[in-house]
Amino acid sequence: MERLCRFVYAKDRTDRIRTCAILCHIYHHALHSRWYRARDLMLMSHLQDNIQHADPPVQILYNRTMVQLGICAFRQGLIKDAHNALLDIQSSGRAKELLGQGLLLRSLQERNAEQEKVEKRRQVPFHMHVNLELLECVYLVAAMLLEIPYMAAHEFDARRRMISKQFHHQLRVGERQPLLAS
Repeated sequence: MERLCRFVYAKDRTDRIRTCAILCHIYHHALHSRWYRARDLMLMSHLQDNIQHADPPVQILYNRTMVQLGICAFRQGLIKDAHNALLDIQSSGRAKELLGQGLLLRSLQERNAEQEKVEKRRQVPFHMHVNLELLECVYLVAAMLLEIPYMAAHEFDARRRMISKQFHHQLRVGERQPLLAS
């Protein structure tokens, strides 16, 4: 992988192919639990600064890479880094769409048949899907490990901020549910 990416970095002059190669390289490192190499490559590439100007398939690859980075950080015990990497995807409420794993159910007026075909072509094949339950679980556990000590330290602070709104929502839902004994 290293040799192939270096070849692309050296020979290719188009931004799109080089960006895809960098993202695949980062994804590869994250998948194999090389957190620091993946993180350093992401930071040195400065992709996060201008990814919003890239075309949608590259943005999907970027989002998938960030998710893999977050899961890698979690496996390494780097909870704050895992939370930060997964925050944008999870807080959007559109993880499935951002990862290219499905379309959101929108009203038919918002998109025509041609737009729907284009969006379906962007989707990632099923065998390449990221497990959304795993993603949510990793994010919520990381949020809990950050939020609970913060809540305990600022128990009487009226102006305390939330680290994760999604975690607080799940916490409130859990508190309202009656305890069922089996």
